[in-house]
Amino acid sequence: DNRLLKMFTDVVKALYSSDLVAEDTIQHWYKKGSHPKGRNVFLNDIQPFIKWLEEAEEEDDDEDD
Repeated sequence: DNRLLKMFTDVVKALYSSDLVAEDTIQHWYKKGSHPKGRNVFLNDIQPFIKWLEEAEEEDDDEDD
């Protein structure tokens, strides 16, 4: 069901916000995870969130300097 696939990003964001899934876990899954059916839909949908995570990490690194 495409509606469920589209909700995946929201689920991942909620898990991350609740500290139930670590950033490195999300990043690993996105970059090297398995290839289940529908993976491309997930990857396309979650790409903006991954970009946000990467940019937030860069900002944190800049603040530490």
